[in-house]
Amino acid sequence: MSDLTNAVVVVTGGATGVGLALAREAVNRGAKVMLADIDDAKAAVDELREAGGDVASTLADVSSVEDVRRLAKETVDRFGEVNVVCNNAAFAVLGSLQEIDPEDASRSVRVNVEGGVNIVHVFAPLLRDAAAAGRPAYLLNTGSEHSLGVPPHVAPFSVYTITKFATLGLTLTAHRDLEPWGIGVSMLAPGWTLTENVRAYVEAHPEAAQAIVPFAQESSVVASKAFDGLLAGTRVIATNPYSRAFAMEHARALMIDVQELPVVEAPGEHAHDGTGDAESCPFMGGR
Repeated sequence: MSDLTNAVVVVTGGATGVGLALAREAVNRGAKVMLADIDDAKAAVDELREAGGDVASTLADVSSVEDVRRLAKETVDRFGEVNVVCNNAAFAVLGSLQEIDPEDASRSVRVNVEGGVNIVHVFAPLLRDAAAAGRPAYLLNTGSEHSLGVPPHVAPFSVYTITKFATLGLTLTAHRDLEPWGIGVSMLAPGWTLTENVRAYVEAHPEAAQAIVPFAQESSVVASKAFDGLLAGTRVIATNPYSRAFAMEHARALMIDVQELPVVEAPGEHAHDGTGDAESCPFMGGR
């Protein structure tokens, strides 16, 4: 399946950047789109409607579960259902852990992590209903190459990196929790992306352009890979070949450390025996 004809796609953080690129791609594939952002998305809506899209927007802060509930209601009221949720809204701040303002750090965690939990909690029942009706039902979390390891080639965005590791955890747990409902769950993991803001930055800073542009992807390419991967069931949709080296180094280092554990034989069946049977978890009996 390469299109989303008449599917309803919700994009948070959809007024600009990767979110707007995802919305453009959704419209190109025949979807109806609801944009949500803390900023006015009128310019994005006008552009997408000019391209023939059936598009609406609303103001919403994903760190507020009440805003997310209102977003879901407005989407269903406007379009009748929800088929794809692009959990894309994010807040990033530059700085190492010892330098960052704790208030900025808190805001980043609230938006990037708590906001993601709010999105899954509120929209999962709507996606379950879509799946039960034989309609598309997908959750796409926007992570980053920061989800794959700590990038050595960029200035420290330390709290952002932490939250994007959390986005990988959110994706894997949401896959486990929502798969029985027939909901596909993936994480987009792009590297440098030539969004409008990045283009403006490199145009104003030629020295930065030399370090960024040769390694960056067009936002349209990232968005196309995102939906191709989502519809194909790819769990982690890494888009940029330049992410591969450090991500593989991180994965190898993790495996080396884990493999230091001794191989043991457990007495009988147990929760960590590799079967994935949650019923064997000792906490299940107390539920």
